[in-house]
Amino acid sequence: MRNVVQLALTFASLASVASAQTWVSTATKALPLAHATEIGALSSNTPMHVVVGLKVQNAALVQPTLKRMLTPGDPLYGTSLTVAQFVAQFGPTSAQVEAVENYLSTYGFTNLSVSDNRLLVEADAKAAQVESAFNTSLASFTQNGKTIFANTSDAQVPASLSKTVVAVLGLNNISALHPDIFKYTDPCTAPACPTPDPSNEEYGAQQYQIAYDAAYPGATPTATNLKQKVSDGCGTAIGIITEGDLGKVSPKSPNGPGNPSASSTGVIHDLYLYEQLYKLPASPVTIVNAGISSPDTSGADEWDLDTQTSTGIAQMVKALYLYVATSLTDSDIGLAINKAVSQNKVKAFNMSFGECEFFPYIDGAMVLDDELFGEAALQGMTPFASADDNGSACPVLPTNGVPLSGPPSVAYPASSPYVIAVGGTNLLTNSNFTYDYETAWEGGGGGVSGFETSPFWQTYTGSGSVDIVPSAEAGQRGVPDVAMCAGGTGLAICSANIYVGGTTELVGGTSLSSPLSVGSWARIESSHSNKLGFAGPLIYQLANGGPTPSSPYFNDVTLGANGYGVALPGYDYTTGIGSWDIDVVNKQIPSSYPH
Repeated sequence: MRNVVQLALTFASLASVASAQTWVSTATKALPLAHATEIGALSSNTPMHVVVGLKVQNAALVQPTLKRMLTPGDPLYGTSLTVAQFVAQFGPTSAQVEAVENYLSTYGFTNLSVSDNRLLVEADAKAAQVESAFNTSLASFTQNGKTIFANTSDAQVPASLSKTVVAVLGLNNISALHPDIFKYTDPCTAPACPTPDPSNEEYGAQQYQIAYDAAYPGATPTATNLKQKVSDGCGTAIGIITEGDLGKVSPKSPNGPGNPSASSTGVIHDLYLYEQLYKLPASPVTIVNAGISSPDTSGADEWDLDTQTSTGIAQMVKALYLYVATSLTDSDIGLAINKAVSQNKVKAFNMSFGECEFFPYIDGAMVLDDELFGEAALQGMTPFASADDNGSACPVLPTNGVPLSGPPSVAYPASSPYVIAVGGTNLLTNSNFTYDYETAWEGGGGGVSGFETSPFWQTYTGSGSVDIVPSAEAGQRGVPDVAMCAGGTGLAICSANIYVGGTTELVGGTSLSSPLSVGSWARIESSHSNKLGFAGPLIYQLANGGPTPSSPYFNDVTLGANGYGVALPGYDYTTGIGSWDIDVVNKQIPSSYPH
């Protein structure tokens, strides 16, 4: 009884303190839910895992520092930051972190942990403690047959912490992020695979290498022993943000590092089968869990597509890191992104998923993830993301994947300024799989962000007179940056022949174009000893603004549309500045650029 009375007194005293507090709202706002029915307050004993996002210091210096890293003669030219250097220049102070920890402890939060970059503080608590600590309300809802919870008022902190805490994630359990993947109805059947369709609709690793100018055509269309034009990705480590249960590398090395083998399981075993089928060198794999392990395998086809096509077009990579989230909620995915950034072991990582950008803007994930992506850029890393599969609309269940079926908006994380957004094309090749032309895929995402500002590289004019990205003049981020093969709605145009669950399937979408871009960039980085840094400024330096816009070193796509966005010469809101011509881009990197 004594403990119960003491606990009651503690909460009573906290309530008294809270009523006297001056509260300040964070970026985590009250979450409006469509097609949901409130069924009451969330049970006060509901266990919750909360991620408190802290503000970067000197945020206005992130892009100027990136520019200095690319400016010959500047002391920062050709450099990138370590995690420790980022913390020293941009991270919250140790006193600020300690203040947040002490505050959470006061409300009974447990299992507190601080990320290496000091941007995240994780903690566990009951719903009642969360409501008290952040002066918010939590409610339960039914939506699409599921019971969910969300905050119905802003997450707030005392004024003393308002310059430290930027957002509070974990106040909802809504999986708003959706993979951008299409499955086709005409899968090929082993052992005939990878024999392509006569109309060049089915692509394996070598066909993508030929089409995007990384390798010479083989003696036959299905030859695997190709002469490479550009160094493979063997010198570059890449990562993929994933979710759920991906299987094991091998019984002897379940989490890696190690090569996929006949004894590997799940997604890892599918990668082994793909490497065997296309006679690719094995890429070492490491699984890095960013939260509680989950048995979910519903997204296995997505992670199959990401792992196989990124390493396939690269021929091989130095290492493949799979950063595994517990779920597709903003909070859990943020932990996986932070794991990739704070480990700082890869030069690029892929995110083949997205959500309407207003959702992460409202729940606070956008401002926190942008901090992480900015750190990645300063560390010389390049995040890539699918631009979504709804055309010039954003993905909303149950219409995700249907062009123009959602609100006229762009998807996040593709709209982050520090992410390379990848749109979709229909790729047409010659009989030997050399490049012929591309058209904009009607499902490829694109448009102008309603929340993100344009980075300095989108205002570049080249030898022209206007900004390469039209929306940059108004300070708005344009999406996408580049594009690659995604396929066609209901058609198997340039679709990937991959292994899913041990059998071959044809899949596509911008979930294909994004990992293809990551693998392309890995080859270019390997050719330049991983000295190129964040890819965004380079991409636009190789383009040109008006009055005669063009993308002379990328494959400029000038046919097709994704709804409101029409493919035009130069930059457009469906294919960006075009698709990678890997050999040409590799050769045309300016001598003034760090090598």
